[in-house]
Amino acid sequence: MTSKSNSGRFEIIDGKCVIPEGVTEIADHEFHSVHELHEVVIPNSVIRIGQDSFDSTGLGEIKIPDSVKIIEHGAFSSCFGLSKVELSESLVSIGDYAFSDCPIRSIKLPGTLAHLGRSSFGASNLVSIHIPSSVVSIGHGAFSDCCELERISVDENSPMYRSVSDTCLTKNGDTLVFGCKNSIIPNGVKYIGDESFEGCWGLESIEIPDSVTHISYAAFSKCRNLKCVKLPNMLESIGKEAFGFCKKLSKPEIPASVINIADDAFLLPEGGDDLPF
Repeated sequence: MTSKSNSGRFEIIDGKCVIPEGVTEIADHEFHSVHELHEVVIPNSVIRIGQDSFDSTGLGEIKIPDSVKIIEHGAFSSCFGLSKVELSESLVSIGDYAFSDCPIRSIKLPGTLAHLGRSSFGASNLVSIHIPSSVVSIGHGAFSDCCELERISVDENSPMYRSVSDTCLTKNGDTLVFGCKNSIIPNGVKYIGDESFEGCWGLESIEIPDSVTHISYAAFSKCRNLKCVKLPNMLESIGKEAFGFCKKLSKPEIPASVINIADDAFLLPEGGDDLPF
């Protein structure tokens, strides 16, 4: 069976596409929703993989050559069979949603990577993640909805981040960037970041230290098994949907220190009532 990519530039034979040497980029949307694509060979001349270029295809695994420096927004998103990915050793940037909704269980981030986009590995099957020292920015929810994530580490030489008790923190320790079901939030954290525990189904209870003053947008949203949380005595604000869709959560006691509770902070699924306050 023979078909072509969306631009007609590349031929797919029996589910496989071999991209010719000399091609320097995979264009935006090149194979978008080409479901019959199950295998692709990318040459060592490609530098950029474009936006949504392989999303919603039938790929099961991918080896990204060392020439590739940029993977754009949604490049491999919603590839529901994509379980094995080998990244370029020269990669600098992984865009927003690049590998979201892919059943990837393990990934090695290269020591050249600087930027990790929003929800870049969201809703994957990752069990552990190690952040190399080269990473200078991590987008909100980079690992949101990763229900199986249980181990987080950061290279000790990182100038931007550090890890404590399976959390990723900013280097000064005042902001929790993302966590997992085994995280223990260390004392000294002031801000629990946007979408930091979003979709962490394995989280049943969490102790938030008294150093925390702000719980940000969707920080614990969709933690469907979260039953108990003790809010800290110095807490000042609870962001929008901070505990949204936590349908098993018992009503927490709101400390007197709280001066702002955003709309829908405790929003429940459609058909349920918000937690009463």
